[in-house]
Amino acid sequence: MEGALTTDGGLQYVPQIAIQYIYLDFDGELTSYNGELLTVDDVEVKDSALTEERIKNILAELNAKYADQKVVFVTERPAAAEYSTIFIGKTSAFDRYGSFAGLAETIDENNTNKTDNAFVNLDATATDPEIIATIAHETDHLTGTLNHGGDGLQAYARNIRYDVSSGITSSGITLYYDSMYVSSGGTANSTRVSSGGYLCVSSGGTANSTTVKVWGSMTVDFGGTANATTVNSRGSMTVYSGGTANSTTVNSTGSMTV
Repeated sequence: MEGALTTDGGLQYVPQIAIQYIYLDFDGELTSYNGELLTVDDVEVKDSALTEERIKNILAELNAKYADQKVVFVTERPAAAEYSTIFIGKTSAFDRYGSFAGLAETIDENNTNKTDNAFVNLDATATDPEIIATIAHETDHLTGTLNHGGDGLQAYARNIRYDVSSGITSSGITLYYDSMYVSSGGTANSTRVSSGGYLCVSSGGTANSTTVKVWGSMTVDFGGTANATTVNSRGSMTVYSGGTANSTTVNSTGSMTV
């Protein structure tokens, strides 16, 4: 085993057989974006303001999710291995090009580039599942396992965010590399989640008749309720403590974690 220092001074052990190390930078940085379509200098990423406890939770969830792919996430730069960096924190550097929750430099087919980077334009005001899903989305671009199409930078991005709350009802929306957050009396009916899309139901939100398909993901967090969900091939659903999932159907190669 190989050790890497964590932010609290302890040792974080990672397996030597990892095919991709990803360093998660949560504390802000002045860097650049060197993408396949665009170069942006002086990208200022603000400190995410995430607590040590939340960072540990995010790290643990991601390493569990990617264990079979031999992708390892760390919070200190590996000293003796190539690695990609994902910067987590708010930045306005990409505002002129669109509204992106996340943006990768590459869609790295066969993962030939071990040092390409990505940005997650979220901070402590976002939920852990939201941050985890956006990091995962950009990781899949960097490792070449996700190519959802789209025009220009949208092909590299996690894009539109829908907030459904306070008595609002949405119906028939397709999340195609977009995200939706249903909470506080919001209701989402007949949502389709695919190709990097993400649906989060929490804190008094309800999702009815959801279909999760290829590369789509759904989480039911504390206080959220999901009724009549269907998880199809290569879709995934996670139900956290305090979340409720009723009448869920998981078809071949779909996955559900409780």
